[in-house]
Amino acid sequence: MIPRLPRLAAILGLSTTLAGCSNDPYFDFPIDSFYNSLLKRGGEPSQVSQQEIVETLSKSDLPVTFLGVADRESQTLLIGIEQNGPYDTYANANRQAITMRNGMITGTRGLSGDLMSTDEAALLSLVRARRSGQATYIQRFLTPEDVTEVLTYRCGVEPDKPVDVAMGLVQGKATEVVAACESADGPPFVDYYVVGGDGEILASRQWLGENLGYVAMHQLRR
Repeated sequence: MIPRLPRLAAILGLSTTLAGCSNDPYFDFPIDSFYNSLLKRGGEPSQVSQQEIVETLSKSDLPVTFLGVADRESQTLLIGIEQNGPYDTYANANRQAITMRNGMITGTRGLSGDLMSTDEAALLSLVRARRSGQATYIQRFLTPEDVTEVLTYRCGVEPDKPVDVAMGLVQGKATEVVAACESADGPPFVDYYVVGGDGEILASRQWLGENLGYVAMHQLRR
């Protein structure tokens, strides 16, 4: 059953979510220390309005995810459209899409400079378990010359502090997990994940290559 609009508004905390006085479009997602400190930037107010979030969650029971590309000052809501084994694909009306495995982004389409695929199993296993360790992680990109560029990373994973999650209709206890990755092939990066008790990544700041840069993902309904 689709929740009534007043109930959704209360859950979402519409007086603050995504808009408000801050110029930081990530500022009001209420993960206290995580996004407020890690994803702050200047720029215009959020391109995804409170009303759009409420209307999207009200129109169907499908999964909904927020996606923000910080370097492009671009934001969108994506709807779950397909499941293929452990992989879930989300898309919008502009045919922009991401594929995720347990909340980790493993591919993008329609965003320009797309991440074509990854070998993520070892890294994802540590992140989901909220366990320290080392893992190999591979990203693949298609160059303008139609050549597949393969970047192999070595990532150190560390669990951090517990956090309370209250994003859209996704609420509960979670743990921050940090993955610091280095490669002889590509630039180093640090990914941040918010992992629920069931091992699902509920939110993240994830590096998706030099063209896309860091991308923020928030699950609003699973």
